[in-house]
Amino acid sequence: MDRAQAARDLVAKQIEELEQLVEAAQASGIEDGFERLIRWKARTVDLLRQHVHPTEGDRFASKRKMSFRFDDPLGNLVDEACMYEGFLTALDDELRSHPESVLKAALPVTAESPTITASGPPAGSVVFIVHGHDELNLLRLKELLRERWKLESVVLSGQAGRGRTLIEKFEEEAQRATFAFVLITPDDLIQTPDGGYAQARPNVLFELGWFYGRLSRGRVCILFQKGAKLHSDLDGISRVEFTSSINEKLDEIERELVTARVLRESGDATPIAG
Repeated sequence: MDRAQAARDLVAKQIEELEQLVEAAQASGIEDGFERLIRWKARTVDLLRQHVHPTEGDRFASKRKMSFRFDDPLGNLVDEACMYEGFLTALDDELRSHPESVLKAALPVTAESPTITASGPPAGSVVFIVHGHDELNLLRLKELLRERWKLESVVLSGQAGRGRTLIEKFEEEAQRATFAFVLITPDDLIQTPDGGYAQARPNVLFELGWFYGRLSRGRVCILFQKGAKLHSDLDGISRVEFTSSINEKLDEIERELVTARVLRESGDATPIAG
């Protein structure tokens, strides 16, 4: 079998696995659907790098879903899966029509041959803080980042406007961050026929989705205050829950920073970069 056909067979197999994953989520719920999707993507990236071309694996690894549907977790999973399937379908078409443009000069994957890696988050130790009306916990988090962990924090309201629109200001300042904390607190009271509930400010949810697309979920930590409503599309995503003060969860917060390699794993955690 020639290389082009072998590559097409591999792509077809990954599409079939993806479709089965989505069908399982639609039939039995999405409790572990996103985790399965993450693992499928990582496996597909490795296969493309090894058996098609390192560049194709890197391009696939860099795919990020930028849209975010509130209160529709299954819809979010299906949207993300469709994006991946579209990439693989286009790759299969290229392998069928112009295999040489995809496969030429492919690098063998050996111990001596470096592979191209996808671009990661910005280097450094800048942490963005997304927040609503809870100014006290915002100040607590800023102080922890500065005094305990020696990290620079960015809060949008504390940055100069420089003639920018609000969205321009947010995007430019957020680009600097290698990690983001999102404070979800009960800020807005929503009235319903059955009573009411409190939820985070809309800007908090928007910025959370933006950072998921920019940094990936592994570099975004939700700090969730009990009493706030959690939107259903965030169900199943790990978070740090506190009652009144984030100081209740210092060890958990530090663990998130260490796991994301923003801090070194040591008794007195220090920034990896900076």
